[in-house]
Amino acid sequence: MKYQHGTHSKSQLSAIKYYHLNPSRLFKSFSIITVLLIAANFLFSTSVYAAGGRVEALQMPAWLERNGELLAIIPGMELEGGDKLTTGTSARLLLRMDEGSFVKLGENAELNLDTLIPAQQDTDIFEAALEVIKGAFRFTTSALGQKRSRKVDVRIGSITAGIRGTDIWGSSNLEKDILCLIEGKITAKKQGEPEFAMEDPLSFFIAPKNAPALPVAPVPQAKLAKWADETELKSGAGVLSIDGQWAVNLMSVASESSARPVMASLAAAGYATSIESAVVNGNNWYRLRVNGFKTRQDASAFASSIDGTNGITGTWIVRF
Repeated sequence: MKYQHGTHSKSQLSAIKYYHLNPSRLFKSFSIITVLLIAANFLFSTSVYAAGGRVEALQMPAWLERNGELLAIIPGMELEGGDKLTTGTSARLLLRMDEGSFVKLGENAELNLDTLIPAQQDTDIFEAALEVIKGAFRFTTSALGQKRSRKVDVRIGSITAGIRGTDIWGSSNLEKDILCLIEGKITAKKQGEPEFAMEDPLSFFIAPKNAPALPVAPVPQAKLAKWADETELKSGAGVLSIDGQWAVNLMSVASESSARPVMASLAAAGYATSIESAVVNGNNWYRLRVNGFKTRQDASAFASSIDGTNGITGTWIVRF
């Protein structure tokens, strides 16, 4: 497979170049942009993600496989039907679907976006087919998303669930599959067994790999809290987000070509980086950087974990 950095649209690349050349203007326009984004996200219910969804936040390492290419995931990356998402150890993914629902993925997980058909108008139906190959997964409908029509089928190992507007958690491993209904109503079935309705919140069932599914039962609060924690982003532990304003510089070299091998190595390992140019005392320097950390603590945690690997030493944190 070919490894490369996350893709951007032409408009995104233009914006990146503009603000790299004019960094002071980013600060002047930040508050205005924030207001406009909030208005777009919460005051209007029309579809804004023509591709079907996007990555809202993550903890690395994480990869997206598309058309035979393996990409290190970045915040804001658009999602399409056919994409395969994978997380590494201690990683998390937070995805926002076209109609306002959220998908969370825990560590060492794989999720196939078999189908993503965005609604073109308010009255259209958002359709998706999601397949959890392994790991922990959560699907949550936001307050805004509850007003939108959807047809979402989720397969968690041997379990299939039909969703219209609800909150579910599930996981799949070599021994068993689990589906937990946190809120709402769903239809569910284990492969080869009759379909049934789950209408009681805070209920779950287990489907062993080589035995019939166990009866639906109430989920203890302690167990639910443990499960939910498996898909939550860990604040201060390296979270990247769309609105993150902190970056970690990994190295500074005199030639861009010197940074490229490290950039490729990190991308293959699930860490997306970029190369920024700077002039210091009249000399050009090229800095390999990870952008978008949500807080300084997140940036610091990542810097500590990456320092000493891939020939990286002496990382430093900046705000942009």
